[in-house]
Amino acid sequence: MSIGEIKAALTEARQLLDQGRTTIEGIGDSLDEAAGIMLPTLHDSRREEAEQARRALAEAVREVKLTLRVITAAQENGDEFRRALG
Repeated sequence: MSIGEIKAALTEARQLLDQGRTTIEGIGDSLDEAAGIMLPTLHDSRREEAEQARRALAEAVREVKLTLRVITAAQENGDEFRRALG
């Protein structure tokens, strides 16, 4: 594989990561919308199912944030490698 091919692959990977970011951000927006409906509804509930739902929502939000951080790191590392290639 030539350096030009590697650079092209890194550029394509960055674009795919951008698409992934857009998808994950959309999921985050949907979670925010769901939380806006669910959390006030469950506010006073002490039932175990309500607690499980709150925990699941919080975990999903954490996973979205983590995934976005991983995508950012992957892009930064790919960009750094591409620059190092010249």
